Amino acid sequence: MKKIKTQNGFTLVELLVVIAIIALLISLLIPAVQAAREAARRMQCANNLKQLALAMNVYHESMKSLPPGNLVLEELKERACHIEGLVYCGSIGWPVFILPYMEQMPLYDKVDFETFAYTPEPGDNSYHSEDAPAGDPKNREAGETVPTVFSCPSALRLSPYHKDYGVNGDRSCPESSEPKNNHDGVFHVNSDIRFSDVKDGLSNTFLLLETSRHSWWRANGDGELLTTRVGSNPFFWVNTWGQGYAICQYWAQERHYPLSINTIEREAPSRGVRSGHLRGANGAMCDGSVHFINGKINFEIYSGLFTKSGNEDVKLL
Repeated sequence: MKKIKTQNGFTLVELLVVIAIIALLISLLIPAVQAAREAARRMQCANNLKQLALAMNVYHESMKSLPPGNLVLEELKERACHIEGLVYCGSIGWPVFILPYMEQMPLYDKVDFETFAYTPEPGDNSYHSEDAPAGDPKNREAGETVPTVFSCPSALRLSPYHKDYGVNGDRSCPESSEPKNNHDGVFHVNSDIRFSDVKDGLSNTFLLLETSRHSWWRANGDGELLTTRVGSNPFFWVNTWGQGYAICQYWAQERHYPLSINTIEREAPSRGVRSGHLRGANGAMCDGSVHFINGKINFEIYSGLFTKSGNEDVKLL
């Protein structure tokens, strides 16, 4: 009797089951890979802040004070555009002052401190929204050269000429000369704060925080979430909207409104702390330590960490 040869193989049902199992495994693996990549990006962001904080500390050791949040020269005030004599456009922000302390001396040498700063893209809602570029072309090369340490790898990149970090300005408009804002941050216009002025403790006071994703906001605090053309955080050009600063409250309608981490509920979230990370943002303290700040942190504790001499009994655990 002739033997019937049989062929080994998958049936259609078995093949579909195998494909379904593979698809399930891939769907389980992708989030893990994405989470691992984001963890690496968050670590790189923390490392950036560490380098900036160390440069600030070395600057302080050398100059006996921290750099100004933004520099406004008296001789330029008459030529500068300004808002009611309070905010002077084109002032030079803190990033350039620490460049020599982070192996960026050639870039520092390109900055002309006796004239206005420069930015190829001033940022929407910055009183220069339709005017790009802005500032003095003498500082063009420096303004267009942003070292990678100022950029968070998780941030939404709408402009190559913007940074993702800001110094602690406490509240309102630290770039302004408006006295009623009652700033108690570590930086403000023409500031020269010393660490000895930080009465609340160096480990209990913010030095730098993330201020990326400036492109998201709500008109007057209401309506749909809007996306501006570019962000509001140029490399070292400063005029308004808290460019280069991180704050936790802003002044409007005769009162201070809170700005929690990653908020989209107020009309000016670009002034607050924002990041491309889930559930919070990185921040560096005055002692140089770097921490991930949970977005659900109690606001009283959070705002207390912005003041240098508020005498609040708060600690970042």
